[in-house]
Amino acid sequence: TVGQRPVGIAYDPSNGYIYVANSFSGTVSVINGATNTVIATIPVGINPEGIAYDPSNGYIYVANSFSGTVSVINGTTVIATITVGSWPEGIAYDPSNGYLYVTNYYSNTVSVINGATNLVIATIPVGINPAGVAYDPSNGYIYVTNYGSDTVSVINGTTVIANITVGILPEGVAYDPSNGYIYVADAGSGTVSVINGANNTVIANITVGSGPWGVAYDPSNGYIYVADFYSGTV
Repeated sequence: TVGQRPVGIAYDPSNGYIYVANSFSGTVSVINGATNTVIATIPVGINPEGIAYDPSNGYIYVANSFSGTVSVINGTTVIATITVGSWPEGIAYDPSNGYLYVTNYYSNTVSVINGATNLVIATIPVGINPAGVAYDPSNGYIYVTNYGSDTVSVINGTTVIANITVGILPEGVAYDPSNGYIYVADAGSGTVSVINGANNTVIANITVGSGPWGVAYDPSNGYIYVADFYSGTV
């Protein structure tokens, strides 16, 4: 049992803890993975959603959508609150430069946070309603799903280098290192668009359930798992 409406979740390998963003509670629950018990409840901003771990400093970054901020957690303590755009939702870490990329849903921008200083160093215009975000280590690019544009913006550092048309209402996104592809859940199409990161083109559209939303890669078997919001299926 955690807080109300748990949404985002991230793992911290440095301490073995799992951090859960409770959007309706305005808190983050910290679970000890060794015992599967909640060891701390951390107040953050209003309506926390996206959450990511930064291995370069060991911090957890939490996007507080109603507050327009990102909370920085060290262990079980909030050590900084960073102002970003309107309704921050997705967040991802780029190990090639040590930056955190935060999608601002209503600002139509991505805020770039330098993890070394916890300061916003750039604000990048993307498509309409950016939501999901993922890092591709094979090319060093960041992929952002634009829910309102039916596109994916490709960011190199702090510059958009491509905009790729995908299915309707793209939301979740994940990278598959076994083939170098990016998988995008098209919530309005009931499909998953497959992008080849080598040339940033869509090479396949896979029919899944109704309202595909979250997407993740399993390195143990090389499979991609997609949560279908309206079908109640994976």
